[in-house]
Amino acid sequence: MKYALVTGSTKGIGKAIGDKLEEHGYTVFRNGRKKISKYQPYIPADLSTLEGVNTLADNLLARIDKLDVLVLNAGMTCRKPLPEITPNDWNLVMDTNVNMPFFLIQRLAGLLAENGSILFISSAMSIWPHAVSLPYGVSKAAVNMLAQGLVKEFAGRKIRVNAVCPGFINTQWQLAKPAWLKEKIEKKTALNRFGTPEEVSDMCISLITNTYINGAIVSIDGGYNMI
Repeated sequence: MKYALVTGSTKGIGKAIGDKLEEHGYTVFRNGRKKISKYQPYIPADLSTLEGVNTLADNLLARIDKLDVLVLNAGMTCRKPLPEITPNDWNLVMDTNVNMPFFLIQRLAGLLAENGSILFISSAMSIWPHAVSLPYGVSKAAVNMLAQGLVKEFAGRKIRVNAVCPGFINTQWQLAKPAWLKEKIEKKTALNRFGTPEEVSDMCISLITNTYINGAIVSIDGGYNMI
């Protein structure tokens, strides 16, 4: 039996990754903040807090004796302009995107199977400065360095650590964008469209299954900012 945990996996990119892992024969533990009965196995936990991290880790450690794949997808953004960003806003984004993923890995390190895979879902905003979501971009740049910094930590057990940097993907995060803004983003993207969660999940599976990719920061953004 192959086991995977995908955080933030009830919708969007996380759901697509969970679905793809199931297609590849994994038993996928899904996670979200709310209790959702349609996913099994499922562990509700708020991963913006250490309490939520411990709830998820304790539950998983009690149920399985190895974890083959860990996908860190749960994320948080803040689109306020600079003068309006509060310390709480900043800290919530950093906790959700950087700090709690680190502490979750710390809790689950002993559970990770030899030759396993840790995959961070980062963002193209970790590479390209963007007009909004300053805390988000900074946090995702930190995620990239965290992924590469963990490579040596897990090298002795042949556990690979990589990060995927999606560009603008058709998820619920994008639904609130006005049509003019979506058009502007498309014009800055070489392929002239938003990506799909399934395209991102295909890339994730490639990184998970290719046993010689390690320490990679991989963009999947349709050629954003290249035209």
